[in-house]
Amino acid sequence: MLKEIITNIVWALGLIAGVPFFFIWLLSRLNRNTKQHIANRFGINSQLYFGFLGIMIHELSHLIIAMIFGHRITGFRLISRPTNSKPTLGYVNHRWNQANFYQNIGNLFIGIAPIFGCCLATLALAKCLIPNSYTWLLEFTQLPLSVDLQLSPGFHWQGLLLFIILAANICIGGFDLSPADFQNARQGFWQAIITIIILSLLISFTPWQTTLFTELRRLTIIITAVSIFNLILSGTFNLIFRSLSS
Repeated sequence: MLKEIITNIVWALGLIAGVPFFFIWLLSRLNRNTKQHIANRFGINSQLYFGFLGIMIHELSHLIIAMIFGHRITGFRLISRPTNSKPTLGYVNHRWNQANFYQNIGNLFIGIAPIFGCCLATLALAKCLIPNSYTWLLEFTQLPLSVDLQLSPGFHWQGLLLFIILAANICIGGFDLSPADFQNARQGFWQAIITIIILSLLISFTPWQTTLFTELRRLTIIITAVSIFNLILSGTFNLIFRSLSS
């Protein structure tokens, strides 16, 4: 029983904190560097053209989660034209009651919200443009050892090409947490960790623990798979724009 409880807590911490922070740290470093090369080669405004979808999803993710956690939104722009003096591509300004435990926890989830938002957007694109691959991924999360690794018949390269173009736009503009995002996330980190541990412990004694933690594992696998895909995409485009700016 103790081993099962510890396993449940580790999975919960891994999904909600570990996996998102690990991938968003890697993706932020890569895509921030990519945007620097894009700006150097094509001008500062070119970041909007190569990453406008991702920028809007990034800011919208912050906005939605801030509202869910009861933060007061004082201003936001899903996308803005950068200048040399103000290079911001978008922003969400919010206030919260520091004495409110729930609102403090929200800072962590507001900070890491873009990885969930961008992953969901990428999955939605996959469902529309490469449905066979989308179905394969969902089946893989259920029975990873029994799924045929070959893509299903009827795979269309036109859909794949459009998917890669749009996913790259989301990736370049969306998977890039600013220093302010990381700072904001740290403010609610320990409160969130303690809450996750307590909730995981309580759920471990309920009759639906198996169902809940199975779905948690599936979600972890999906986020990991999409994040790895975005890492590959980010690395590829980083090399392309690096070579163009040299």
